[in-house]
Parts: sequence; C-alpha cells; structure tokens
Amino acid sequence: MLKYQILFKLQLQEKLQNMLAPDAQISEQELYRMAHSIKGTAGTIDLPEWYSESLRLLMTFKENGQRIFDHDQLEPILGTLQELIEQSDLHPVVTESQQTHTSTPAIPPSMNAPRVGKVLVIDDDIGLLTLLKDELTRQNFMVLATTQPEKGLSWFYDMRPDCVVLDLILPGMNGFELLAQIQDLCERHFIPVMIVSASSNKETRMQSYSMGAEDFMAKPFDLDEFLLHIRKLTSKRRKLTELLLLDSVTGAYSMPFLERELERYQAQSRMRAIDISFVGIDLQGLRHYNEMYNFAKGDQLLHQVSDVFKAALRLEDIWAHERAGRFYLLQPGMTAEQSTSLIEGILQSKELNALIPSDMMRIRFGVVPVSFNTDRSQVFDQVNQQLLNMESSEVEANPIVSGISEDEKVVRKQSSPTPSADEPLRLAIIDDDPLIRNILERQMLDLEQEYLLDIRVYTDGKEFLSDPWHDESAQYLLILDRMMPRINGMEVLSRLRNEANSNYTVLMLTGVDDEQGITEAIRAGADDYMTKPFSMMELEARVRRLLSKVGTAL
Repeated sequence: MLKYQILFKLQLQEKLQNMLAPDAQISEQELYRMAHSIKGTAGTIDLPEWYSESLRLLMTFKENGQRIFDHDQLEPILGTLQELIEQSDLHPVVTESQQTHTSTPAIPPSMNAPRVGKVLVIDDDIGLLTLLKDELTRQNFMVLATTQPEKGLSWFYDMRPDCVVLDLILPGMNGFELLAQIQDLCERHFIPVMIVSASSNKETRMQSYSMGAEDFMAKPFDLDEFLLHIRKLTSKRRKLTELLLLDSVTGAYSMPFLERELERYQAQSRMRAIDISFVGIDLQGLRHYNEMYNFAKGDQLLHQVSDVFKAALRLEDIWAHERAGRFYLLQPGMTAEQSTSLIEGILQSKELNALIPSDMMRIRFGVVPVSFNTDRSQVFDQVNQQLLNMESSEVEANPIVSGISEDEKVVRKQSSPTPSADEPLRLAIIDDDPLIRNILERQMLDLEQEYLLDIRVYTDGKEFLSDPWHDESAQYLLILDRMMPRINGMEVLSRLRNEANSNYTVLMLTGVDDEQGITEAIRAGADDYMTKPFSMMELEARVRRLLSKVGTAL
C-alpha cells in the first residue's frame, strides 16, 4: 500500500505547490473538488489523518461556491495539508531484503490464466488509479486505466470493455457528462458501469442509477469488496452476451455464436470431410474516422459496411462482429481460395466503394483453412497474423483505393497517419542499460514467430528521435525506459504525444521506487508501465496485450 500512498502524496504535493503560488487565484469549486478527491482516496489507501482533514475542508468549501482565494487566504486553510506533506517520506529507502525479493519477482499463479474480462477505469487520482489497475491486473483482468476522460471515451469505443469504473470528479468533465455519452451503447451492449465517488448522498446515488449505472461504491471503499463487485458485473455481462445471437451495432452475429458454430462445423468435419474457411476482416482507419466525425457516425458506417457483406454471403455463412472495425466470417463448404475470391469481389463492389472514404480508410482481410484438429485459438491467431501482413484494399484493382493520381496519393499519405496494411508493426526498445537492451531484444525476437515485427534498439531517446524510422506512416510499440542520458523517456513520450501522429503505443519502464516516474508516465499518456526489475513472463504478457490493442487500432 506504501507505493500508492506515495503516489497520492506526490500528486497532492504538486497540486498544493500550484495552489499556493504567490500569484495563484484558486476557485472555491476547485478547492472543493480537491478535498472531495482526498476524502475518496485517503480512506481507501489507509491514510486516516488525510481523510479527517478532507472532512474539515469539505465543511469549509462549497461544491458550487463562487469565492476566489489567493495565496494569503489559502495558506492558513491548507496549512494542515502542507504539514502532512512535510512529515511524509516521499522517497523511501528500499531495504536489502526488499531488493533481494524484488530482483527475482515471483510470478503470480494466475499469470498464465486467460483474461477474465476488460475493465476501463477512469479516475483523476493517480494513486487510486494505479492501485485499482494493479489489483485488477493481478485478478487477470485486462485493464485500461486513465485520468483523462477523452482518452477513456476513445478506449471505450475502440475496445468495448466488459465493465467501466467511473469517478464523478474528472478533469474538464463531470463524470455524469461522460456517462451520458456512453449510456446508449452501454445499454445496447450490456456494458455495466460502476460509479465510484466520495459523494454518497441519496441525490448522487439516485442520479447515477437513473443515468444507467449498474453499481455505485462510495469512496473510501474496501478493495476486496470492490474486486468482488467487478467480478460479479463482468461475469453477468459474459453470461448475457453468450445468450445474444446478434451484435446490436452492426447486425452481425455475436462472437460467442460464431465460436459455437466453429466448434460445431469442426466436429462435423471429423465425421465427413468438408472444406471450412475462416476469414478475418479489418476496417482500417475507423479511429481516425471517429475522431473526425463522431462515434455515432462510426457505428452507422460499421452497420452499413456489415450490411454490404451480409448481402453478398450465403445463408449458411456466419458473419460476426468482434469489436471496433474487426469482423470474422466462417464459411463451411468453401475453400480458402473460394473465400478469397468472394471477399475480393465484395471489396470491389460499388456498394462498398460508396461507403468507404478512401482517403482515410482501407479494408484488409486474411483467410485460413480450418480442419477438425485445429485448435480454435490457433484459427484466430493465424488469421489475425495475416491481417498484419496481407495486402487487401491497397491493390490497384480495388476501387476503394484505385483511381487516385500519384500526386493525390502523396498528399493523402502526408495527411493521414494510418499505416499500410502490409507493413510490419515497428517495435522500438529504448534503454541505456546494455544488459537490459540485450535481454529485451532477445525476448521480443521470440515474438517474431507470431507477429510481423520490425524491431530496433536504441541507447537513449535522442538516438531514437534522430532516426527517421520513428516518424513514418506506421504503427509503433515502444518499450521506453524513463531514466536515460541526453533525452530521457519522459521527454520522448511528451514529444510523441504532442505530434499529430497518434500511432504510438508506449510501455514505460520505471524504477521500483520511482513513484514520481509512475505519476509522470500516466499523466503524459503512457499506455502501460512496469517497474524494474521485472519478470520476463510478465513483460511478454504485457507486450502481447499491447500488440492486441495496436492490432485493433490499425
């Protein structure tokens, strides 16, 4: 718990420094939100003195108060918080026994267990956010955690989580405002929302439930109870989706139905020889389309594209939607060559060309034959691998991208950061420690048997940023050390996030006692982080999860 307490205190220390600056003018509402956040987090991570002080501050400030406070007014009011910060050891010494233990971290017994669901956590408090992320990860959930509501909203539409954990106090947006934006899709996809808030009065709870929240937990809360609630919510959704036949966004079949049909046809092929082909289809550029227009327009486009494919398929074909722009097609009685010919014909159809904006979107596909003794997970792995290295919509015969002059192609390449379908994913290892670099490179090279990767290694941020390879029209996954000479990891991350190109997914490496680094990495937009020393098995599991996410974003 010490790690999360330090994160909490570091975050508050920075906030107090800004509030108590000589020329600062702080609104009463901002002060109330700070006290509200302290109350919710301090009790959860076992800081009773901070919790008591937050209650006093909540009686001092009003939620909708209009007062403005300057330095002289705030200094006596926030004096107790300042004292608590000064009494805190924000850089604890790691003992020899702790170093021995962390140098060979134990692998959680559940590391190889399948993920039990995806949970999106949106909370403005980094200490609590980190605690929930780490605990849910230990329970084998795939966790998407952010302090930024806009990033949380993007992840919600891209990844379609099994549960959303939403705080009501967020930067730049009220939690209820965010809930209103996702309410309709949550209802259609049975995605439960849990509201967590330090305001537990009847009015707040009633508004949460009336806007569609499935659950409400008052901060501070017991962590074991929180985890139990999450398991119940995600389990309930899995059971509901298994009963559904159709996906509500696209009108395609649901994934559980596709998987059951795949199993059934494989069993039939054991009794009598039949051809079975399995197709993966990916609508590239959907994220950019959603950013340019909105998510409702993106869902409408998905439904229209799905209708074009369904109209060209046979009655016995199983057309299913997984998430975002990813579809799968099961075709019993057809060879891989026949399926390929069919899909190419659909991609060249006038109906599809009328829907797809060729300057920002492309469609790629992969086809694999299925036999009775092929493991179902291998079927998905094989077709997903093809999606990374097959050309589909970029061949000249395809009207979706043909008929464009060479000059127009150059302009479109410059204006759109979407990578080519046949390009490998670029994986950069950036670390100044030669031993760590060597270990990471060897571990990542093992993944080349499963993924189409272009791996490069750099000694620091300056070397990486100086290489034109880092800034081309491609998809990137960075394993980035925070502490390096010349240009460190935080500066690299900051520069990349300030660029128009959003095709960077970043796994930040920090020291085991580098709580400040974790805080900065999350704020700067790191997609995940790991503390050194780390388990290679856990690293590979994290990288695989990020590779899956990157594949979805293409």
